[in-house]
Amino acid sequence: MRVSEIHIGRYPPALYLDVEASLMDVFLGMASKRVRHCPLVDGNGRLVGMVSVRDLIDFLGGKRFETVVGGLFGGDVLKALRATKARELSYKPPFVYVDSDLREVVETMLEKGVGALAVIDRDGKLRGLISERHLISLFADIETHVKVKEIMTSNFVSLSPSDTLAAGMKVMSERRVRRLPLISGGALEGIVTVKDMIGFLASEESLNSLSSGRVEAVYGVPLSYIASRPVLTVDPEEDVGKAILKMKNHNVGALMVAVGQRPIGILTERDVMSRLPRIRGVETFIDEMRQKIYASRVSF
Repeated sequence: MRVSEIHIGRYPPALYLDVEASLMDVFLGMASKRVRHCPLVDGNGRLVGMVSVRDLIDFLGGKRFETVVGGLFGGDVLKALRATKARELSYKPPFVYVDSDLREVVETMLEKGVGALAVIDRDGKLRGLISERHLISLFADIETHVKVKEIMTSNFVSLSPSDTLAAGMKVMSERRVRRLPLISGGALEGIVTVKDMIGFLASEESLNSLSSGRVEAVYGVPLSYIASRPVLTVDPEEDVGKAILKMKNHNVGALMVAVGQRPIGILTERDVMSRLPRIRGVETFIDEMRQKIYASRVSF
């Protein structure tokens, strides 16, 4: 079954812009659409690049902030966003064709290790976007006989609720993560995602402060102020299938793995996509007719 016949992904993408658009257009578009990727197209609609929210976070609070926003624009965030072209932060995105089959989509995402694939036609024109979230939605609600602790990320990055937005963006940029659990006294107090950060920065209050030069009033906000609560958790002994179902039901891309109130890991869409099929004894079956992905341990 071809991608064009499978009801996963967004056609057209929720957000895509001309290659000559400004980074401000990307910033405001990602905030309003609550998306993590912005494909860039030329005047004929052909795919030429992609900007990810992690690139944007790097610009707003990572290495590019220091060299571009601070070095070239004297710390004026809005001026830097308006003056910088989106293509300056773009990368050449992996893609699949509209006539690719589901297996090719899954294999390409696993091979490239990315969170989203552009969908184009044979003329190179952008038609859609498929993300990890879309593929996770295809996993069948079955017992996998794999425990969450077997595929979770145990060495996760965290900060304190009192750490600032500036500190959070710097850590996200340096460690290449999209989520920061907030831990105090060994207990989980919240979680901040890249979408939370972009949404806060693009709020009317933040934009007014930035336009008035009050950058510290925005960048100095404690992460607890913008954190998502409550944080969804899962027991490390839980079956991965039930964890996937919880992600799907709550439309989230990650679950904190906790024993009581003590976090010991994080389970993300990327963990499921990349690690579950590689667990010894697990077989993955893609049923294109039912548009389902079955994964289960068949030998121990």
